[in-house]
Amino acid sequence: MIIDPAKKYVNGKGQEVQNIQIVPRNSAGDLVTFPVKGSVVIRKKPLKLEYSIWTMEGISDPVWHHNSWEDLVEVTE
Repeated sequence: MIIDPAKKYVNGKGQEVQNIQIVPRNSAGDLVTFPVKGSVVIRKKPLKLEYSIWTMEGISDPVWHHNSWEDLVEVTE
């Protein structure tokens, strides 16, 4: 799966992910390992977001994969 910012995603815990963007390069112009940026909704009222990053496949920890519950899962309706 390749992340598409036009689609809806949740993390493995079922928390909504908002404001997904693909930013392939850093400010120095170098390619980054985690180009997918977004905010996980921790709480809706009052709104509390947590910034997070993923690979293009939606994986939060590609080396050790300790936090698979933070990986992105596409919402299909």
